[in-house]
Amino acid sequence: MNLHLHPTCPWLPVAAATLASLGAGLGLAAPALAGEGAGVGAGPASAIEVIFNDPGAVYGAWHADIERVALAAGADWLRHFLPPGATPVLTLRIGFDGQATASGASVVSHLVGPGTDGQWVYAQGAAYELQTGLDPNGAEADIDITFGTAGYLQHELWFDPVPLLRNTPVPAGQTDAYSVLQHELGHALGFNGWLDVATATAGAAASTFDMLVGAHPGQPDGGLYFLGAAAMALYGGPVPLTAGNYAHLGNWAPGSGSELLPDLMNGLVFYRGTRYTISPLNLAMLQDTGLPLAAAVPEPATAALWLAGLLALALWLQHRRGPAGLPGAARSSAHRPPSPGRLQPAHRCSA
Repeated sequence: MNLHLHPTCPWLPVAAATLASLGAGLGLAAPALAGEGAGVGAGPASAIEVIFNDPGAVYGAWHADIERVALAAGADWLRHFLPPGATPVLTLRIGFDGQATASGASVVSHLVGPGTDGQWVYAQGAAYELQTGLDPNGAEADIDITFGTAGYLQHELWFDPVPLLRNTPVPAGQTDAYSVLQHELGHALGFNGWLDVATATAGAAASTFDMLVGAHPGQPDGGLYFLGAAAMALYGGPVPLTAGNYAHLGNWAPGSGSELLPDLMNGLVFYRGTRYTISPLNLAMLQDTGLPLAAAVPEPATAALWLAGLLALALWLQHRRGPAGLPGAARSSAHRPPSPGRLQPAHRCSA
């Protein structure tokens, strides 16, 4: 089986059928999300604008594909937080460098107040703008996403020709760029922080995500869990985070949260030929960090069906993932100290 290990968001994109087709084969269906049913275009399609940091347009041949998919992926996220007809609010800046895969984050974070243990708490800049309507960095871009040009952009990624519909089959030998962009946008909106993963403690600064992360006294594994109320109500308890890469969900079996393998924000694997979508759990976690949802997350009974579907898919994917002993998660990037009023995010996820 062809495995492609990623360094920071250590997905292993491997050949597999789409999760949607797997779910259909197992008789499973995910619950509809807020605003779902009329396609991405039903949401605030104008809420994202795309600019390029590409002097000389060296990668100009990919600009149109990236812009088309990024606009759709961004609108797909923002329809859960903004009403239809919202005006452009977030600027996504696309760059290119020699990294192996891709990375993304809010350009800045914004101070929201003191924490319970004396640290300062920051919201991701993009999330702060959605919450308040105030742009913490003015005319600058709000989100940076960088594509690696050592073959990842040119050969690994597949750009959906009709991303508003997402019904064109993803080639079996490529990774869906829409899914990668959505994952990185998830980090820009809230899946991000500065905790010391060895001690689960914050230094002088903590993110709104960090404030909801801690050990689970009922689990002897010593891992980190997300403890937000909405997410725990949906999941049925503390939500397992990826060991060593805690701004992600799930772990390989027999670790906790192996059923979260098919989730968009998992920190383990992206399968080639597969689409990933925003899950009710992703939305509940962002709601816990302070992002207000345009509609409520699914009721617990509906969520139970969704979790059962995830578990069945995860078991199938675990069976298909290839040789045992594959590397798990790499550590997130180093803590960066705060600056007055706002903070440059430390976590830049490499897709």
